[in-house]
Amino acid sequence: MKRYLLLIGLAVAVAAASHGLTRGLMPRGEEDQMTWLRREFKLTDRQAAAVEKMQAAYRPVCAGHCRLIREARDRLAAAPNDSAAQAEIGRLEQKCHEATLAHLQNVAAQMDPAQGRRFLTLVEPKVSRHAHQGPLGLK
Repeated sequence: MKRYLLLIGLAVAVAAASHGLTRGLMPRGEEDQMTWLRREFKLTDRQAAAVEKMQAAYRPVCAGHCRLIREARDRLAAAPNDSAAQAEIGRLEQKCHEATLAHLQNVAAQMDPAQGRRFLTLVEPKVSRHAHQGPLGLK
């Protein structure tokens, strides 16, 4: 009987340890942008509110840039040799790129300086890879 109780106790201990280990190693569920920013860059409530306000104001601007770029790409697809359409896409992409970088720098300015630099290091490379299917996120 003692062996049986010892075996059950050992099985419960192994199960509890396994649960604890796998729980700690499993990736977190998908966080929204603001939850991620708050956690990752240790934002205060004031900083988070300022970033959220800036992001809400910039989101329609970014969506507008993406819409114009997609429309210009559609025109180019209909007339592949149209050099004016090609130039228009380049101009629109450059405008989007510059506006987005300025926005990201404004967001970073709301953070502590070291966190702001780290934020820019993480998100600036995403700007040049953005496909313009919708607004670029901060995450």
